[in-house]
Amino acid sequence: MNPRVSPSKPFPWLPLLLALAVIGAIAAVAWHFYQKRYPSWYEEVRLSDGRIITIHQKRQYFDNYGTNQSWVTLDLPELGGKRVWHSYLMPQRVDVFEGRVYVFGLPRGDRQLEYYRFPIYYMVAFEWRNGGFRRIPFLDVPEILRSEENVYPCVPIPLRNISLSEKLERWCPPRGDKGRLTKNLDLKTYREVADEWASLYRWSNRSE
Repeated sequence: MNPRVSPSKPFPWLPLLLALAVIGAIAAVAWHFYQKRYPSWYEEVRLSDGRIITIHQKRQYFDNYGTNQSWVTLDLPELGGKRVWHSYLMPQRVDVFEGRVYVFGLPRGDRQLEYYRFPIYYMVAFEWRNGGFRRIPFLDVPEILRSEENVYPCVPIPLRNISLSEKLERWCPPRGDKGRLTKNLDLKTYREVADEWASLYRWSNRSE
């Protein structure tokens, strides 16, 4: 008589492999979503004194809106090491003048404009003071720093680190109504666009 053969049992590690595969797929989807919502990259920046530094940018980004807020990590001796400038702006410039660190950026739309009280020159500036980035009137930024952007204001697509040579060859597209806001900071044009936004929302108590 043939001995009774017991039914074969599944490999005991098969459920574990399936579980790991599912976890890996979920992690990949979550990471893709995070990268899309919070894109980040390194880029080279030339300061007005000739130094070339590397900064790290991170954004909160929405497909149907653009940049909602941003984080720029700077490592400068004038800051005493690494510091993060957080704002509800698209960063435009980071620089140093006579030992003082200045940064400024551009509101993406009406929510950011309202948050910063519809700034007269559209742009919003900060200076490193007393251990933090403190908002200042835009015209308090030294004139030599107000000529053009040196920080990539848009999110690079495809997402990648950006060298100084690439930035010199190809910059972000013009922004604003009819593409009037460009890398070259013409204050008259920026103020005209800011006035139009303030008029549209009937905002009178504006910030500098």
